[in-house]
Amino acid sequence: MSEFFLSTRLPKALGTSSSDIQTQLKILENIVKEISVIDPIFANWYVNNYHETAPDAPFEYKIPSDQGFKYLFDKKSADQFENFSLWNGQEENADYAGLHFRDIGIVITFEKVLTADQIVQIFEVLLKYLKIEYLYVNYDFFQDINVFEHRLPTTSICYVSLNVAADYLPHLFKKIDIDNQYNKGTILVFDENWASESDELKKKVQENSIALIEIGAIPEATIPDSFFE
Repeated sequence: MSEFFLSTRLPKALGTSSSDIQTQLKILENIVKEISVIDPIFANWYVNNYHETAPDAPFEYKIPSDQGFKYLFDKKSADQFENFSLWNGQEENADYAGLHFRDIGIVITFEKVLTADQIVQIFEVLLKYLKIEYLYVNYDFFQDINVFEHRLPTTSICYVSLNVAADYLPHLFKKIDIDNQYNKGTILVFDENWASESDELKKKVQENSIALIEIGAIPEATIPDSFFE
């Protein structure tokens, strides 16, 4: 079974002051609440503070809760490199999901093959609360077929911070234009069966990748030094 990574590339690292941390916790609260109705695997979240000496700890702090948010705030305040790490209380199987939010972005992990529409809904939630340069749902298949190693992988569902015309890409199942206070760009769905791993999907992803890189839509794999300034 594959593990999927819904990953973000932000234009700039998030702040680490007390007010920044409070703002990020509010963003986390909004995201968790809104994705909870998209699929049952996202319905419940706990602070992932597992330690072998305290096996019950991962269920001690539910998110959202005042106690859970205080725990995350104190941990981040003590160490700016800490992330907000959550999980849904399920073991490593089709029902597992995790969420990791730190100054360089958000990653949501899961093993269930969600529908293309569900992936798009999650994208829309993240784009509602964070300024994002590139948003993509990645796993081994897309890593293996990546055309340009120096670029982040192009995946069969992705968001780019450019307006992409419907007739620009060689292959397009659906596009959703995004225009809000944080983001102006396009969610692109190359194929409804986004994780089929077929030769046809490989062809679509690679040909679309070339087209998107030509217009500068796919960021470099390496985070630039200016990201942290």
